[in-house]
Amino acid sequence: MQTPQIAPPQARQNVDLSSAIDVICEKCGSNKFREVAFIKRVSALLSPSGKEMVVPVGTFACADCGHVNAEFNPFANRE
Repeated sequence: MQTPQIAPPQARQNVDLSSAIDVICEKCGSNKFREVAFIKRVSALLSPSGKEMVVPVGTFACADCGHVNAEFNPFANRE
């Protein structure tokens, strides 16, 4: 499954969401999510600056159980 793109705020203003399909948590079935971040540490050998870096990678987790659906996990194994 291809990761869906997040629409910029100006694009979301003109879309009728009444017929849109809810995203459901794969673990508990909730349809409420919150923004979270994975934190990755990049070694100085791989960093473009030559110094160790800490990089946040934003995504969404279930607001009820904390699970991150595979479609929102950029580090999940994809088939």
